[in-house]
Amino acid sequence: MSKRARPSASDWAEIQNLYAYYNLCSDSGDAEGYASCFTDDGVLNLVTRNFVVQGRAAFIEFKRKDVEGRAGRYRRHWNSGLHLEKQADGSVRGRCYLLAFNGEPGSLPVLAGAGVYDDTIVKAGDAWRYAMRKLTTDASTWSPPSADPVGGAR
Repeated sequence: MSKRARPSASDWAEIQNLYAYYNLCSDSGDAEGYASCFTDDGVLNLVTRNFVVQGRAAFIEFKRKDVEGRAGRYRRHWNSGLHLEKQADGSVRGRCYLLAFNGEPGSLPVLAGAGVYDDTIVKAGDAWRYAMRKLTTDASTWSPPSADPVGGAR
């Protein structure tokens, strides 16, 4: 294996916390918290769904519509195999696997999707944030919350 540049231990911990916070906000439907995980002009590219969301207002609207479409089900995301690699421009490339689950309250969740994230993470002020988050799913039961564009979504 070739030697790759790694983030410092403190940057690693902060970025790992970003991944956890993103999942918690997404699952709980915290639209403001979810949007705060991205830079102001950040992009979420759901590659296999041909769906892109960009910008803070669009992220908030996207997450609100996503929650409305859950029909009372809860959602859980698990990431594993997180690999972080510092880039020459100071950004960090983050890659990890995703397993997504949906469940009815009081019942165990069922697998709803699997895929791979490929992220560009940048320091924005004093916090690490996603500048570009690309998700390529192997399979998923999830569909974008509406066929109509949401703010900056397309």
